[in-house]
Formats: sequence, structure tokens, C-alpha cells
Amino acid sequence: MDRSVKFSVFKTWAYSLAAVFFMLPAYMLPMMTTGSLGKVESNTIFSGIVYFFIHGDYFVALVIFVASILIPIVKIVGIVFLLLVYHLDVEELKLKSIYLYQILKFIGKWSMLDVFVVALMSSLVQYGFIAFAKPGPAVIPFALVVICTILATKSFDTKMYWSKR
Repeated sequence: MDRSVKFSVFKTWAYSLAAVFFMLPAYMLPMMTTGSLGKVESNTIFSGIVYFFIHGDYFVALVIFVASILIPIVKIVGIVFLLLVYHLDVEELKLKSIYLYQILKFIGKWSMLDVFVVALMSSLVQYGFIAFAKPGPAVIPFALVVICTILATKSFDTKMYWSKR
């Protein structure tokens, strides 16, 4: 097996496993802390989705669900699928895997939406004691999940499907 192929496979596995590792704190810790008239609230991604859904903001809840939960999980599962096709050398799935790879590359950028929303809210909502919004501890692990999935997708080389083993 070519050394560059071996290194590409290793890097892709490493980034994928790192993304999985960072998912737990990203989903369990508060993503944002908000306050209004002395009342302070910390919300995780899940509790934010539930909050918007309960208050009738279905579109916002759906966008947060898709961008923050569905896309990262689909990307990780998709990358692991691509790696398994390579390791198991499944000829019938190699061409379909290239299409999947293109889709994963396209949707990757939309995962960062949550981080941008938190940054935007933190900079716009600053009225002292009346109202504030600040990033929570989940922002960093979530950003690392997104970065690791992007790096895993970039490090995967579709040409390795046809390299000599």
C-alpha cells in the first residue's frame, strides 16, 4: 500500500474519532447563556431546539436541529462509511461513495452556522443588566467537531479506492 494512501486513511480516521470525542461536551454543555432583567438562562443545543419548538418557532428549531445535530452526525457516519468501503474493498459501492463524498464536502460548511449565530448574538445583545447573551462552554467543542469533520473530509482521498494495496 502506498504510504500517502495509508497516511490519508490514518488522518481521516483520527479526525473522525476526534469529532466523535468532542460531540459529547458539545451537546451536553451550554451553548449560550442569556439574561434578561436579572434572569439568567443557559441553554444547550437540545434545550434551544425544544425552547423554539415549544414557543412556535418551528423553522428556527428545524434550522438549529439540521445545522447543529443532523449535519455533523451525517458527516461522521458518511466519512466512516467511506472508510469502511475502502477497508472492505467493496467494488459496487466505490462509485456511489464518490458521490457521497461530494455531498459531504458541500454540506460541511453549513455546520458552522451555530458558532456564527452565537458570535452574532453575543455581539448584538449587550444591554448590561437589562439583556445580554454570551457564548457558553459548548462553543469550543462544537467548533472542534465541525473543524474535525471538515478536516476528515478534506483528508479523505477518493483516489485511494483505486490504489494498489
